[in-house]
Amino acid sequence: MSADISPPSSSPQSVARLALIGGIVLLLLAAPVAGLLAWEPVEEGNVKVVKKWGATTGEVFEPGAHFINPVSQSTASLSVRPQAYTMSSQSGEGQEGQRDDAITVLTEDGLRTDIDVTVRYRVDAGNAVKFYSDYRTLGAAEERLIRPSIRSVLRTEAGRLRVTEIYTGEGQTRLKAAAEKELADEFAQAGLILEAVQVRNVELPPQYAQAVEQKEITEQRRQQKQDELAVEKLEADRKRIAAQGEADANRILSASLDRRVLTQKYIEKLDQTDTVYIPVGGDGYPQFVRSIEPGENAGNASNVTVDTSSSASASSSGANASSSGTGTASD
Repeated sequence: MSADISPPSSSPQSVARLALIGGIVLLLLAAPVAGLLAWEPVEEGNVKVVKKWGATTGEVFEPGAHFINPVSQSTASLSVRPQAYTMSSQSGEGQEGQRDDAITVLTEDGLRTDIDVTVRYRVDAGNAVKFYSDYRTLGAAEERLIRPSIRSVLRTEAGRLRVTEIYTGEGQTRLKAAAEKELADEFAQAGLILEAVQVRNVELPPQYAQAVEQKEITEQRRQQKQDELAVEKLEADRKRIAAQGEADANRILSASLDRRVLTQKYIEKLDQTDTVYIPVGGDGYPQFVRSIEPGENAGNASNVTVDTSSSASASSSGANASSSGTGTASD
């Protein structure tokens, strides 16, 4: 007796059940993968331009979380942070690395001058689609738009300035203003915002730089001499004012010193010394100096000194007075 070993037949219901289970498993496995592919975060300081089948859709994702169809859609990230493009003669400063990248201009008087400049800009988030369509990257915009534009503007404006003007603050302000006015419109049309143009340095021709340096030295010496003269004038004015004040004081004092004042001064001084000065006046008093000591004989001749330098009229008057006194004593 033989055994039946044929496999059990599958019913249509069981096949459908297995297919459903397999689909659910695949869906559960694919869902996280699809979610990861559809997840499109945007970091702060950036925007993302949305593309469908490689062409821009006009939609821009701001910072935050977004979702896309990973099959048909993709994004391109752009930084909207402030950027700086520098052209400089200093090694390692500009975008050209070790190469001298300053802008060489020709002034109105035909002298060549090198200018270091920095252009500050950023991508306009509201016009990011336009920028991406025209330039794709910041590097492409710098090479195709910013670099040739700033060179053209500075060369045109510098050609209107003499070398004596271009290195001054006023001349550099003119260069800056002209560049900002010209570039602002060009940048706006390209989806960029111009923040500032900075003229960082103007390198004068060697022969002119020496002349300017010598002129500055001469000007400093002239200013120093003027300062010295000003100090001397102030000192002379001070001395003149002091002398005038002293002269005015002497004039006032001389006007106030009449005979009565002098007599009063003389009397006041008698109390301050033992030496008595008797001047010869218009009344014929003898001029002599007498030292008065307590207890001495008023007639002591050794204490009487006759001033021989008195005038002849004073001596005559003194002699008459002495004779009169002698005669009276004799009587």
